[in-house]
Amino acid sequence: MRDINKDEYTLISRYITDLSGIVIPPEKNYLIETRLYRLILEYGVESFNEFYAKVLLPGDPQADQKIINAITVNETLWFRDAVLWKCLEREILPGLIDKLISGEKAKVRFWSAAASTGQEAYSIAMCIDNYLKRNRILDISLSDFEIFATDISDRVLDIATAGKYDRISMTRGITDHYKAAYFKNTGSVWNLDPEIKKAVKFHCFNLKNSYTDFGKFDVIFCRYVLIYFPVELKTDVIARMRESLSHNGVLFTGNYVLYDLLRDVFVAKEYGNLTYYTKPAFFNGSQDSY
Repeated sequence: MRDINKDEYTLISRYITDLSGIVIPPEKNYLIETRLYRLILEYGVESFNEFYAKVLLPGDPQADQKIINAITVNETLWFRDAVLWKCLEREILPGLIDKLISGEKAKVRFWSAAASTGQEAYSIAMCIDNYLKRNRILDISLSDFEIFATDISDRVLDIATAGKYDRISMTRGITDHYKAAYFKNTGSVWNLDPEIKKAVKFHCFNLKNSYTDFGKFDVIFCRYVLIYFPVELKTDVIARMRESLSHNGVLFTGNYVLYDLLRDVFVAKEYGNLTYYTKPAFFNGSQDSY
């Protein structure tokens, strides 16, 4: 098969953006060629033009999911960005636990919005459980927290749901304490503690779709995914995530600043070198809506 040409790149990259929101700039057209090459072979076509005309244009949901699985980055590790987890423990969790104890909240809800193979969502569960045990908080348990995790790729969610990780995965970001407390090593596989696994619910979901059925969250992790979206979609996702947050809810966007897109609808806060965002009950003199 010949290399992808300019017209094919334009055609396929536009299709990928429409499908997933992911923008692949011209200087990275090789990503389309290398990551979709197996699909070209699988569908028995000779070019990207033919793949588009015979497979994508007629509409094939299975092919769409295969494209998503092939093109998404899925870079992740345990407890990514150490300062965020310190912030969660010292600035966010104490107030949320107080609300559970007082009865102001029946559940505290987290959303990991680009969960990949599950490390972020499970890190949230382990962080909460470890915090409760370390501080001897006996009247609140992990079951008082709901951790909702989504990703556009069903392939990575199969790994996440299994809760089984290889040796390489277990060298990336996780401490010996968390390994010993929450995993069992069976040779080449590390099995996650069943209670931590049970605390997270995974769903295949495209961030371009509606969030209205999800309800309200107290904390949303939407990290290292918005950078792949065009500005219009970033703005739309941020607006809809804001609506998905409870009053004083927290949005973590990753180790980069989106202040220009967030300043009119969130309050930016600093913790060390971390910038995170909160949804105030009142903003610019007007009361926000639930």
